[in-house]
Amino acid sequence: MATKRASQNLNGILSKIAKKLANLHNEAVATYTPLVNDICNRKATEYEVDYLLTYLIDFVNEKRMLKLFKKVCRAYLDTYPDIIGYYIIEYYKNYDIEKAKALGIEIPSYMEDENTDENL
Repeated sequence: MATKRASQNLNGILSKIAKKLANLHNEAVATYTPLVNDICNRKATEYEVDYLLTYLIDFVNEKRMLKLFKKVCRAYLDTYPDIIGYYIIEYYKNYDIEKAKALGIEIPSYMEDENTDENL
């Protein structure tokens, strides 16, 4: 009986965390969408693009945020190729290690270790 209660309690806690995470993602989308639209509809400085991508990359595990990240990258690839290239590489290193390896991007060993099934 105690195990069932503990399991229900854990499920309740996980459900609350999931709701908070969903709310955080929704808030991030609501906050960053107008910023991305603004920066993509004008000629932004390299600093502005870099600054925005610094924050967007933290949320790209959520598909709507990834779409915003890609929109900025596509808008400024020709204008600021070094900055955009840096963030694309960081994306692959942090969110798609297999593709990063296939592209020949060097992955630090500590990052590979974090993403193995043994550490889950």
